[in-house]
Amino acid sequence: MSLLNRDSDAATQTDSDADEPMVRVENLKKHFPIHEGVLQRRTGEVRAVDGVSFSIEQGETFGLVGESGSGKTTTGRSLLRLTEPTGGTIEIDGQNVVDLSDEELKRFRRNMQIVHQDPTSSLNPRHRVKTIIEAPLKIHGYGSADERLDRIEELLEMVDLPREFLYRYPGQLSGGQKQRVGIARAVALNPKFVVLDEPTSALDVSVQARIVDILEDIQEEYNITYLFITHDLSLLRNVADRIGVMYLGRLVETGDVGSVFETPEHPYSRALLSAISTVSEADEQLKPEQQPIEGEIPDPREKPSGCAFRSRCPYAFDACSGDEPPMYELGDDHDSRCYLHDDQYQEGPGW
Repeated sequence: MSLLNRDSDAATQTDSDADEPMVRVENLKKHFPIHEGVLQRRTGEVRAVDGVSFSIEQGETFGLVGESGSGKTTTGRSLLRLTEPTGGTIEIDGQNVVDLSDEELKRFRRNMQIVHQDPTSSLNPRHRVKTIIEAPLKIHGYGSADERLDRIEELLEMVDLPREFLYRYPGQLSGGQKQRVGIARAVALNPKFVVLDEPTSALDVSVQARIVDILEDIQEEYNITYLFITHDLSLLRNVADRIGVMYLGRLVETGDVGSVFETPEHPYSRALLSAISTVSEADEQLKPEQQPIEGEIPDPREKPSGCAFRSRCPYAFDACSGDEPPMYELGDDHDSRCYLHDDQYQEGPGW
């Protein structure tokens, strides 16, 4: 079983290029205008993503986690230009995606794909499985009809679906089977980077583990880079190499999965971790002290001044209402956006 050969220029990649991350995002912004009144005048904007920066190494899984409304899905869609970013730089495999023309973007899309959250709405109910998986192969001119059929059968085997599913419609499949079809379609062209937008959240718990196993097997064998978007922080412990915690369009903590889980440094991260479910007493003892978050995530049109989390933070003090805190470097690849890490604020309450 083998995937398509990637672009020929990958074979001539220099050592310096190989050291570069597969994905580099700098100061990414996506602002949605607000129009009101009969004349639909612009009265403001929603800063769904407001200056996000991170990188993902080749073959790595970067987990993006946060509550609904934090901007994580908009971030993922902006990386692929499914939503046009307002500003910032997005480099995938050394290519600045933001600068690509429509024609260049179409050619480059074979290198970047997405698996959607809802497998039912992401598949055309009028098309058979064969047609759905074949679509990207046709669009990018892959082989003859017989070669495409061979490729589709190979992909079905990869996602653990029998050949007879070729001629079924999505309505004849379970949720987990639909998601496997979505995964097969996403990796049909052997992409280098895949956005996984909550790929298990719409599935039964009994099916989620198998979908994760399939994604990990594909990544391990073909060295695909993942951005794994989820609201389930406990899931990332098993699938991610590094984690970014988002709140109201900004990253508030980033770090390798061990650091974030064992020593969460932002109050929001601590609150999320304290609320996850555990199955053993040992895991329960590793959780931070229970810190329930008060209230709902604020309306992104009316963000609090200073630290966006201060209106719900049990540790908020005077400095938090001034300027927004920067990202503080706390160690190797572990950063947190919180004034509690700044020695000059002695009036802070500490942990």
